[in-house]
Amino acid sequence: MVNTRTRILIPLVSILLCAFLLYACGSAPAPTSLSISPTAEINAAVSPEPTATPLPTASYLGPVSRVDGKTFLVRGADGTFLPFFVKGVDIGAAKPGYWPGEFGITEEDYLRWFHLIGELNANSIRVYVPQMPGFYNALLAYNLQTDKPLYLFQGVYMNEELIETHRNAFYQDLTDIFYRDLSNTIDIIHGNATVEKLPGNAGGVYTSDVSEYVIGYLPGIEFTADFVLGTNEQNPDKTSFSGTYVKTENASPFEVFLAAAQEYMIDYEQSRYNVQRPIAITNWVTTDPLTHPNEPYQDTEDAVSIDVEHIQATAAYTAGFFASYHVYPYYPDFMSYDSDYITEENPNSYRAYLTQLNAYYSMPVLISEFGIPTSRGKTHENVVTGFNQGHIEEKTQGEMLVSMMSDIHETGCMGGLIFSWQDEWFKRTWNTKDQEEAERRPYWYSVESPEKSFGLLAFNPGETTTVLIDGKTVDWSDADVVSESDGLRLSVKSDEAYLYFRVDTGALEFGKNVLYIAADTIPEQGNLSHGGLKFANAADFLIVLNGQDQSAILNDVYYDVFQYQYSVQSKLLPVLEHQSETNSGVFSEIYMVMSRGFVLPKTKEAIPFSKFDAGKLTYGISDPDSPLFNSLADFYAKDGVIELRIPWLLFNVRDPGTKNIIADWNKTGDVTGQTIESFAFAVCSDQTTAEVPFKTYTWDTWDLPTYHERLKKSYPIVQAQFSDIP
Repeated sequence: MVNTRTRILIPLVSILLCAFLLYACGSAPAPTSLSISPTAEINAAVSPEPTATPLPTASYLGPVSRVDGKTFLVRGADGTFLPFFVKGVDIGAAKPGYWPGEFGITEEDYLRWFHLIGELNANSIRVYVPQMPGFYNALLAYNLQTDKPLYLFQGVYMNEELIETHRNAFYQDLTDIFYRDLSNTIDIIHGNATVEKLPGNAGGVYTSDVSEYVIGYLPGIEFTADFVLGTNEQNPDKTSFSGTYVKTENASPFEVFLAAAQEYMIDYEQSRYNVQRPIAITNWVTTDPLTHPNEPYQDTEDAVSIDVEHIQATAAYTAGFFASYHVYPYYPDFMSYDSDYITEENPNSYRAYLTQLNAYYSMPVLISEFGIPTSRGKTHENVVTGFNQGHIEEKTQGEMLVSMMSDIHETGCMGGLIFSWQDEWFKRTWNTKDQEEAERRPYWYSVESPEKSFGLLAFNPGETTTVLIDGKTVDWSDADVVSESDGLRLSVKSDEAYLYFRVDTGALEFGKNVLYIAADTIPEQGNLSHGGLKFANAADFLIVLNGQDQSAILNDVYYDVFQYQYSVQSKLLPVLEHQSETNSGVFSEIYMVMSRGFVLPKTKEAIPFSKFDAGKLTYGISDPDSPLFNSLADFYAKDGVIELRIPWLLFNVRDPGTKNIIADWNKTGDVTGQTIESFAFAVCSDQTTAEVPFKTYTWDTWDLPTYHERLKKSYPIVQAQFSDIP
């Protein structure tokens, strides 16, 4: 469709009179719907223009931010523009019990969080998509009562289902939806929108004008290499763009698409609200313009570039562009192996990469995501620095975040946004996702999955803490006792994250005697013996309590999901003896895969398959108020009492809320689920000679989980650094 914008010639006095009457009546015009076809406009390589008539805004004070060369500027209280270093957090769209598209976070939640983020000494926040009206209401309310406002980087999502299906940014439905969201977003931040609430999208009536606090737009997602390559291959003729505000030079088709989208945003806001603001395209290391010759996955992690230097501002666009990157210290793998970034003088590959990235650009570079998860599980390592994706204690998380923010600051970047403000239970991680029930992820907390635990704010399971692992007994009652045998007593409790155990050791002594907790979790399989132990039930798991450093949870080798996935399904590991036998008496270690192995293309070094010992138990105290607090603590012993907590996933539970566990893949042929009614547990020791009796433990199912908020120990560490950075 051709451009339908009309030039209406009305005397200036008439425009002002109409505007005065509209505001005198206390209402502003509703957003005008678009009548253009974005794809057609891009195909014609001309600027897509909205039909909206310019609107004055009563609160208009001019631009709030702009770019000057490599410097990002924000307007101060006196109206002058001052250099601005971004120090803030990314805020996800979900809390426990909700998917992001359900927008379960309330206005009250946001207002409480904004106070905490302000106390963090942050100056900026980022959201990835337009939020419900309550978010903007809370942001405006908070900023109006403080002299240190939180500035917003507003993101705009792009439909990932259509991206995956068509792999073409110029696909009509994809661009139509994207452009609709771009215009809605601009109206939303100006408090001038009524947006239909579509499934998975925010909507409602937006009246809170937060435009004075929006210092940049971040449209897009982490674009995959196959999407960028597919767009380039399907649209070879689209190599240039020339608009009123944006032009390209030596651009790829995908960059032409981005340029046209930016032109549309600038033109829409300029024509409707008479203001401009800086824009950056969401980007990540996978599609950076640099080359990484020792990156092992060249076809996915270094196959194509998105270079925003090819997208340039005309003289009419005075706000200016900046670059935006998600940069983590452990991914992609060149962060561990590229000799260009790792030297004896500077083993910090993260700082070296930021130095090169920032030097490449003529515009400011925002590190719009960086972070470290505090999960119990682990999925990726930086083998040089230890800045790993998972199994990081909370205080260490804070120290690592401070280190990365120092790198961001000292390499001359325009700032950084920590990913993320809050933990996100709905997330999935590649090395655990097949073991979880996909449709139920938000309803329990799988601490083995790193993607769920990046936050500075934790959502701890239960309305209050279920059990503190500290060797004390105040969290337990006689009603929790499950089994007594051979002078030992076992108590069990559970919540949305863990099964908790208490062992009263009687005459035995932790560290001198080996104690065992056996678990029968799935019928018609398991071991009836192990060494000299004899079990009344067939045990599928065995917790071995053997001092502070040698304790672990083991699984029946027949029920070892790691072995099934990597010795049977993918054949990357040898099959273990007795792996396909029931009642073999053999228990094996519980592992998580971290890398399937690869060859470095530059040096030809073979990096072997790597795994994380998920079953090894960490000794320590889980009480955040204790000076000995360790957020990774699994068990602790004191005065004849041992307390421990074991994540549901280590018992092959796919969803505890529905009692869904992993079924016998030897019969089903895949990792699938089945529903059970209860578990059975037993306790014994290396002194036990009689057959060990089991007793049943069951728990209530749930739909919506219970939880309570807690600031992690990383929060005050980051808070101190943010205070020191002007």
